[in-house]
Amino acid sequence: MTLKAISRFHAVTTRWSGGTTTEFYIAPEGSSYARRDFQIRISSATVDDPESDFTLLPDYNRIICPLEGGFTLTFPEDGNRQITLGPLEEVFFDGAWHTHSVGRAVDFNVMTRKGLTATYARLKKSQFLAPAAHRFVYVPFLTEKQLLGALLEGQPLKADTLYVITGPEKAGLLLPPKCEVVYITVS
Repeated sequence: MTLKAISRFHAVTTRWSGGTTTEFYIAPEGSSYARRDFQIRISSATVDDPESDFTLLPDYNRIICPLEGGFTLTFPEDGNRQITLGPLEEVFFDGAWHTHSVGRAVDFNVMTRKGLTATYARLKKSQFLAPAAHRFVYVPFLTEKQLLGALLEGQPLKADTLYVITGPEKAGLLLPPKCEVVYITVS
């Protein structure tokens, strides 16, 4: 098993119309968000404008959650359904939907090409992570004190970092009390 840690500091950050976006992970290697030739993209964006409309991504499904702040999303193609999200609360939606956002936040995004299946889980206790085609652990903005003793396969966890787990073995996750991480699988 291999474990790769990608912190926000080492990820690629660019501007978008409503703030900045930081790309933690994109696959396959050499693919590009701009060309829309990726299968999986995991990123975090700042939403600086009080209202914004998401970029249409008709070939992708999306998962989004605020890390800091919050927002209300409206989905016209889903009967004008509105959902208000606070930190680490997620919503799955079709990237083809016109999505209107109200609120300022730092968010976490998972985009997968249609045909792939992504899962999202908030983990609050120690456990073994079952094998999957693609596995990721994201550590949100936690303090050093909250992360004291938090380990993934024996490696200390760091805040605002994405861990890419490769290999068919179970991965051991040790979480102390009051430590919560996000676990993503894609198959």
